[in-house]
Amino acid sequence: MSSLLYSNSQLMLERAMNFQWTKQVTINDNIVNAETPNYKAKYVTFEEALDASIQSALHSADKQRTASVRSVIDRSQPIVHVAERESMRMDDNGVNIVEQETEATRNAYQMQYTIEAINSNLSLLRTLIRGQ
Repeated sequence: MSSLLYSNSQLMLERAMNFQWTKQVTINDNIVNAETPNYKAKYVTFEEALDASIQSALHSADKQRTASVRSVIDRSQPIVHVAERESMRMDDNGVNIVEQETEATRNAYQMQYTIEAINSNLSLLRTLIRGQ
């Protein structure tokens, strides 16, 4: 039963929510600074680095594979990058406000889906505890 609460899928949902929150904060920073001269837009990555780390852990010895993959998931963090080469205006500002607002909306939907998945896992756990 405790393995459900601390499963790799629940841990991945937690990390996904952390990524989406960091992404939302970054997007909000970009929108707030859309009129700031020389401000460069920021973006967040997570999936590619996590996938590469998991693939590396999967190729480790069989005995350590589960612990290795779990530790990779547990240590994974989103990475904030600065788009140095992008410039949208004459004052060298790199924020495309329409793109940022669209991405904020998309990210909000992803956060909602992740919350629903977490709630589903916790609901299943409650059902198991009650024995129904």
